[in-house]
Amino acid sequence: MSTVVSTINFIKSRGLNSRQFKELLSELESEYGDLVYHWEIRWLSRGEMVARFHKLREEVKQFMDMKGKPVNELSDGKWLCDLAFMVDITKHLSELNVKLQGPNQLVSARVSNVKSFEAKLKLWQMQLVKGNSVHFPTLQEQKPAVTSEYAAECAKLLHAFGERFQDMKSKVKELNIFTTPFNVEPADVPDNLQHEIIELQSNH
Repeated sequence: MSTVVSTINFIKSRGLNSRQFKELLSELESEYGDLVYHWEIRWLSRGEMVARFHKLREEVKQFMDMKGKPVNELSDGKWLCDLAFMVDITKHLSELNVKLQGPNQLVSARVSNVKSFEAKLKLWQMQLVKGNSVHFPTLQEQKPAVTSEYAAECAKLLHAFGERFQDMKSKVKELNIFTTPFNVEPADVPDNLQHEIIELQSNH
């Protein structure tokens, strides 16, 4: 990320560089008009920035070479695989972020989205250990020799989610009374709801 940010900031922070880069893209007839500028505050916006950088990596390399500021990482196959993984994982995280936002959402819906993402992380971890990067299309394009280290990154994320959403998960049993009332044990619900739950579960 630091390489991507410093490169983009070099191009975008000087008006002449930015104009010249746009001219280069125009000459190369690139489908992308420019790079997305990096904003330190909103890290999730980095997803779009990294994705655009990855798609323009050849153009960026050519421009930085022309400026006498070569970015050696852009010639490093392993680094490009890491960049591709970052593109995919930030896209997944951004999609989750969108699901967790917005008004009029029930807590149960947010808990479901977090649980769903954790299940995906477990799946990705198992698949990446076996060399399967099917859910990481950008990484798959790079044809990485080994994907086990990306499985380890998924494991770190899974651990972080476990800590971050610990309080929310402690309420799951209470939420289940309302989200899946037919699956709860009547003895596990508050006394004043036990008879109602039994009647509900017994009603064909």
